[in-house]
Amino acid sequence: MVFMLKKKNLRLTAGALLASSLLLANLPVTYANEATPPLPDISAWSIPALHEGEKYGIYPLQWYYDGTFRKPLPADKFASLIEATGQKLAGLGFAKTGTLDDDVSSSKITRGQVVEALYNALTQYELPAELKSSSANAALYFQQIGVLKGSDKGLGLEQPATVEQAAVLASRLVEYAFAAADKGAKGLMWKVTSGGNTLYLLGSIHLGSPVMYPMHPSVKKAFNSSDSLWVEANLQSDPAAMQYFIQKMTFNDSSTIKDHIAPGTYKKLVDVYKQMSLPEGAYDSYRPWAVTNNLSLASMVESPEQAVQASASGVDLYFTTNALLKGLPIKELEGIRFQADLLSQAPPADQEKELSGLLDVLLSPEAIKKNAEQFKLMQQQWADGNLTNFSDIFNGTSGSNSSEQSSRIFGERDKKMAAKLDELLKQPGQSTSFVVVGAGHFAQKGMVIDLLKEKGYNVEFLGE
Repeated sequence: MVFMLKKKNLRLTAGALLASSLLLANLPVTYANEATPPLPDISAWSIPALHEGEKYGIYPLQWYYDGTFRKPLPADKFASLIEATGQKLAGLGFAKTGTLDDDVSSSKITRGQVVEALYNALTQYELPAELKSSSANAALYFQQIGVLKGSDKGLGLEQPATVEQAAVLASRLVEYAFAAADKGAKGLMWKVTSGGNTLYLLGSIHLGSPVMYPMHPSVKKAFNSSDSLWVEANLQSDPAAMQYFIQKMTFNDSSTIKDHIAPGTYKKLVDVYKQMSLPEGAYDSYRPWAVTNNLSLASMVESPEQAVQASASGVDLYFTTNALLKGLPIKELEGIRFQADLLSQAPPADQEKELSGLLDVLLSPEAIKKNAEQFKLMQQQWADGNLTNFSDIFNGTSGSNSSEQSSRIFGERDKKMAAKLDELLKQPGQSTSFVVVGAGHFAQKGMVIDLLKEKGYNVEFLGE
């Protein structure tokens, strides 16, 4: 993730990215002053499927906003969706025995055509018994596995397909195929039991990628069996707390960041404005830690499209949304106010040092490329459930635990998290809790997992 260029400063980025939900749950400045941020053009019925499918990389999230998502499916989007779905299904690892038919001869693409094309995308591979159809009829097979759903008016296979309908069908197929084949991202998950209480502890990466989805059935089963979801901070629970966080991000007087950092650091910030095509002075009213917070994402990806995908695919956001869809209680280990204070109370010199290091990365295309490559590798190790390799990468990028930044992010916070989890394990009765916390709190030695072991609990790692 973070490499050679002024390595001592660059190493700060990785630890921050994996440590705290709010470190990347920022408000993009390009929308911060808009009265009405853009809203996705999607139907309520499609939300559960699209919540899954948008993580798979089979269609760009921009489709939600181009004004055509609920309109007839054009040939170019049809071809793109089928090809990307086929590539995603290739991740199942089965031998390829057929080819995709990408010929679109009709100007009006029907639901039936979409079903046939997706069926072909699946059956081009040598499938195990769990995925083989007992019928050569694509629509019947898709009905049987829950991919194709109709209404009291029928399946409407002759009707023109919308972009939304096609995206939903593709999303359902990928989700079903990975589950039936017992495939998917395992993540870094532990299980702790005491009496009638169970904790599933999932280390989170706050920036996601398609390789991390769908998640393995074992992860979904653990979540679905839980009575509550615990996160560091629930960004949707308390508007007043979020407003408090935003207030902490900005100067409350007439000063700007230019008055609080060295001229050389500010010049680098101006250069970043130009490089990223940001409005002049876009972050000038923000405190240094908040600028670092907002710009960190840009240091980990190589394109705006990747940034959008990464932000929408974070593990915390995925499970928080799932909990909302299920009506599952969401509880906080820390809270938004706590994290706002944690970040804003960093010494000014440390804030500038971290900002300056990040700006050096953003002004170096080579550094960004290396960051992105290393971060992709970390995401892959997370998806594989490979704790050893993940920890090696993380510990090589997060810096020493004795550093001032690491002391803020870890240390006492981990002790408090472990104490809260200890309370959950000791509470009377029976309960199952699904706990999603930045992977840095679980993957490092001496942090939450080891603290629970010191308290006498048997902590079982469920990956690898």
